[in-house]
Amino acid sequence: MKKTALFTLLFCVLGFSVLQANTYQTDSLKSIKPTYLSNEQYLAYTKANPLELVLVAEINNYPSPQKALQYAQQLNLNAAQKSQITQILNEMARKAKEMGSFILAQESKLNTLFKEQKINDGSLIFYTNKIGALQGELRNAYLKAHIATKKVLSATQLQKYKQLVVVN
Repeated sequence: MKKTALFTLLFCVLGFSVLQANTYQTDSLKSIKPTYLSNEQYLAYTKANPLELVLVAEINNYPSPQKALQYAQQLNLNAAQKSQITQILNEMARKAKEMGSFILAQESKLNTLFKEQKINDGSLIFYTNKIGALQGELRNAYLKAHIATKKVLSATQLQKYKQLVVVN
């Protein structure tokens, strides 16, 4: 029961954050997304950096690599820092894309079992646990990027970042 409630909460939060992101793709998704996922769920697995997955880092002053690069001028990032953060961001995006595709594949298998009336307790446990583990890997990729970005910035830059994020 706790897993179901957490899973539902996760998707509600995913939906909220994705609605704040790019919604221009909603119509074009109808031709490519699986019918058993909402647009918000599909976008959450295919777009980088959903807010709820990184909120714990953001509120504790672990900077987003995307935002750090966005504020590069205000933070006075040097070329080496920009390069390091770009690498962090690229790795995060690569891992997020990979995990997103794995999650979608497992969701598809789960959907097929339900659709074909072949679901049983064992397969339900297997696929929901696998999906949960993959979602954990996805979150890990995002949080790891925040930790790595913090290590690249100086104390002064971190303080400035905190001010910039609060204002914007």
